[in-house]
Amino acid sequence: MHFKAAALAALLAVSSPDASSAFGIASTRMTSSFVQSSRSLPTFTTAHSRRAGDIAVSARSSRRSSVALSMLIDSNGGIEELEELCRKEDSANPLAKSVGKSPSLFRLGGNAAIPAAAALGFALTPPGIAVSAVGAGISGVAGIIGKSRIDAAAEAAAKPAIARAIIEAGGVDSDSVASEIALVKDDFGVDDEDFASMCSDVYQRYLIGMVKNPIAKTGDLKELSQLRSALGMDNLAAGEAHASAAREFYRQTCLFTPEEDLDDPDHPDRMSIDKFLFLSERAFRQAGETDEAFKFEMSRVAKAFGITMDEALDRVADVAEPFYRRALASTRSKLETGQVSSDMLRRARKSLGIDDVTATDLHVSTFNDEIKELLGKDTEEELDPASLKFPEGAMDRLNKLKDVLGLTDEEADYEIQNEATELFQAKALSTMEEAFAGLVDASAAWEAMSTRQSELCLKDSQMKTLLSSMVMQSLGKPLEETMTFAKVNNEAATYDKLVDCLNAKETCKAVLGLSGWSEFDDFDAKFFDPWAPDSACGLLSPDKRLTLYRMFLRRSVIKSESKKELTDELYEKVMEVKGMLGITDEQVEEEMKAQFGPELMKALQVATNEIIGDDYTPELVTNLKEKVDKVISDYRLSDSLVLEYGANLYLKAVGVVSQNTPSGIPSKEKMEALDGLRSLLRLSKEDTYPAHLEVFGEVYKRSVLEAMGPTGVIRPEFREPLVDLRARLGVTEDAARQLFLDAVKERMVPMVEDLVLELERTMLNQQQLAQKRQKDFGEDVFKSGRSGAGKLGIGAEGYLMTDMMNLVDFYSENDVAEQKEVGTKTITKTVKEGDETREVEEEVPDFETVYPITGLESGALEEEMAELLFRQFAVGAFTVQGPQGARYEGSKETFGKIIGLTDEKMEEVASSIGGQVYENLIRNSMMTKGQLDQQDMMMLANVQNKLGIAAEKGEEMLTDCQKKILSEEADDLLNNEGATPEMLKAFREKCNSMGMELEADVGISKSRLVRMFEVEVTPGLMKGEITIESGEVLGEIQESLGLSPEEAEKIFENLIEKQAKFTLGQVKGEFLRGRDDEVAPLIKRLATFSAFANGEIELDVDESTAYKIVNLYDAFDFSEEDAEAVEANKEALKTAMGLPVE
Repeated sequence: MHFKAAALAALLAVSSPDASSAFGIASTRMTSSFVQSSRSLPTFTTAHSRRAGDIAVSARSSRRSSVALSMLIDSNGGIEELEELCRKEDSANPLAKSVGKSPSLFRLGGNAAIPAAAALGFALTPPGIAVSAVGAGISGVAGIIGKSRIDAAAEAAAKPAIARAIIEAGGVDSDSVASEIALVKDDFGVDDEDFASMCSDVYQRYLIGMVKNPIAKTGDLKELSQLRSALGMDNLAAGEAHASAAREFYRQTCLFTPEEDLDDPDHPDRMSIDKFLFLSERAFRQAGETDEAFKFEMSRVAKAFGITMDEALDRVADVAEPFYRRALASTRSKLETGQVSSDMLRRARKSLGIDDVTATDLHVSTFNDEIKELLGKDTEEELDPASLKFPEGAMDRLNKLKDVLGLTDEEADYEIQNEATELFQAKALSTMEEAFAGLVDASAAWEAMSTRQSELCLKDSQMKTLLSSMVMQSLGKPLEETMTFAKVNNEAATYDKLVDCLNAKETCKAVLGLSGWSEFDDFDAKFFDPWAPDSACGLLSPDKRLTLYRMFLRRSVIKSESKKELTDELYEKVMEVKGMLGITDEQVEEEMKAQFGPELMKALQVATNEIIGDDYTPELVTNLKEKVDKVISDYRLSDSLVLEYGANLYLKAVGVVSQNTPSGIPSKEKMEALDGLRSLLRLSKEDTYPAHLEVFGEVYKRSVLEAMGPTGVIRPEFREPLVDLRARLGVTEDAARQLFLDAVKERMVPMVEDLVLELERTMLNQQQLAQKRQKDFGEDVFKSGRSGAGKLGIGAEGYLMTDMMNLVDFYSENDVAEQKEVGTKTITKTVKEGDETREVEEEVPDFETVYPITGLESGALEEEMAELLFRQFAVGAFTVQGPQGARYEGSKETFGKIIGLTDEKMEEVASSIGGQVYENLIRNSMMTKGQLDQQDMMMLANVQNKLGIAAEKGEEMLTDCQKKILSEEADDLLNNEGATPEMLKAFREKCNSMGMELEADVGISKSRLVRMFEVEVTPGLMKGEITIESGEVLGEIQESLGLSPEEAEKIFENLIEKQAKFTLGQVKGEFLRGRDDEVAPLIKRLATFSAFANGEIELDVDESTAYKIVNLYDAFDFSEEDAEAVEANKEALKTAMGLPVE
């Protein structure tokens, strides 16, 4: 029987120290012939100082006692966790523990086998020991220990060995720990992947051990970094380790800690989790992870703890900030030693992961703490703010600290000002109170403030801000106190307090004036604009400020001797209060009106009643004006208020005068009284026009209507009196013109409505008219039922023309139309200079006629009826001859404008009439003559002139009529099955002679043009009149029809093919009936068609028939025809028949 060497090693490993001594191998050095001679087994010694069963297995064992002592002195959570790992692994797997003590021996033993009997009998049996005892020991080994089990034990022992390497090295900061860990891999023969996994497990356990102590230390970051380096872990392995450790630690924590405790930032377990997050964030960042990789790894850790990444980063910041605060505190304490710098702080921020925003806030807070300490504000004792100040050299120290912290001048100045404000204000306010009380003058007050500025190291810019604040408080507080009296309507106290505020304001103004700073030059604008940031009165709402002003104004009048006036002195104070309270001019005006307006109104009312009474004299106006002026002067009232009251009073006065006049037209004396009242009320003539128009406007309009009389036209003798009446009534020319137009409209609307009614009677029967008008018109005596009559096919109802001309006369003779300047135009005129004359150009105004009142604008008719009326007028002007016709023609445009038509609409109506006339004339001429002659063209020109149709429009209408007539003729011709080629030819030549294109102008479709071509060409083809030499004839037809050469060629090819197939069918029919002697003309025609197409015709014919046709063609008599042409036709025929050509 053979035993492997590993069995021997196992036996030794599990034996007791006594047993080892008994075997006499405690100090025996053993070599094996089964391993390389260059590597010997380690020496086994008995370690009496150790616990029973421990055996020293390497040179590293000599350091164990010192390491254990060190651990007792400085406890480390990570080391403790690794020790716990070792204990659990040893107790769970004794064989692994044994392998861990001598991994090299076990590896060597696994590679060799020795006879058990020899090993036990000769090598292991000590003197005096029975062989049976040895046999019993061998039996305990249970036979052979296999290699695979030894390898598994070696792998299980490797991880505790890594942990022991770190423990024995005294921690991760040892220089040798990395090499010791590397030896473990070699000693235990673990492959790279398994070893990396073991290192990751050790890292996780160490990390969990670190965070079990909830107190984070700066050394933790370095310790974790050194551990990772010693274990040789890359970024990916570290990320996996942190994620796995997070899940395991959270699982352990959740077993004993409820969720509400984990939500408490001060709970130890919550602090441990936050520490874990902090160490993870630093580990990822310091490893140089990309942003994407960092987010991925950090989000995995956050997810393991059931929080979002943003929340995790916030908790990391909460852990990091205390470290940095301690660094900043150290910076302050070592500031004067020169041992601190901004670079040191930058490195600390980078190490802790403090972002720039957080760092800035902490720097500002640190700077603020230093300011408080220098000022003595860092004590809980009650101190007098006016006594605190910076010590000597304080600014130098603050400037050093500012540079180290990297603060800007603005940030440092703000913090200094922020802390010094309270101290400055305490002194400034007390000083101003003394100045208000008259205890110190302005110069002494300014000196005290200037001294305080130096004590608090305030810059001028900061001083200006503080002084502005001081003024706001010094004056704002008294104003608020004044409001307490105003709330209870204590006007006397309110008045006195406002006077005190005015005095305080002057004192502040004097003190700040000594500063020499331009910012305080316009004192009122800076401190008493209610919307300015430094406003002293801005603390009061607009309503409260207005209340204070109202009380002061009212009390000021009572303070006067007469108690009914504002003296110059009182008015000056009122204006000062106005400025101090930020009251606007508009508000002052409203308050003056509310307080003293009734007095003014009373005086004006009395004056108005006296003046428009029955006893008016010019002296009365003078005396009353003096009384009114005194009221205005006493109460400092504005002219605008007088005008406001005066306008209403004057309107009422004019109404009274009109009511007291039977005809409504005032007498000359009453108009003089009104003019005197106007002067007293300080109104201009323009101010009185609205009142006169409102009262006397209807009077003037009624007079215009009366002047029109029954004809509606104002006679010349009435026009001058109307002008005089306008002047007496005080109505402006523009207003009188509008009243005149109103009167015109009132007379004109019925005239237009009558025209519409008459026109409807000519167009509608009795029932239709009654239905439209909703009125019974009796017997139908108006509508004849006949269509329009006349030489040109149009007619007009003559009696309408008279009424329409009456409307034109009414409009024209009353000069209703107006000339409006629309710009300028250039005219040429002849000037004489001496004996010579020459033409010069001159710019003159350009006017257009405007019709202010129209039928459409007045609503007297609708646009459709307006067009019909104008049509009737135009037809009448066209059909009537002689002087009356000329009169109608001259009034046509005027009538159109009166009823409200535009130039475009009138031209459209005239064109429609002209179009009808043109069509009738052209149709008659073309039906009788075939075309228009010179006489017809002259008549069309006459129609064009009479209807006012432009030349271009006339040409367009002529063309349209011709197109319409030709299109109708084309429809009749092409829809007629009996249309002959001659008829088609005559029609197209007719169109060509008139310059009309058949498709574009006449509107003949392409398919119809094709048909016309085929109808005209087919007879010639069938008769042989059109041959290959007939290209000129075909070209003429093609051009005449408006076809392109390509289109005509395609049509002709299709026609040839169709006729050829038709002819071939006839030939076959003759052959079928045995009439071969009658096919000669048909075969010749077929040959001709084939020649046209060069034989390229797809004919459906069998070979025998084809040869028969060609043979017959050869037999025909062609003696009188050109031989070459006959031969060419034959070859084309053979090609068409599909026969070979020689």
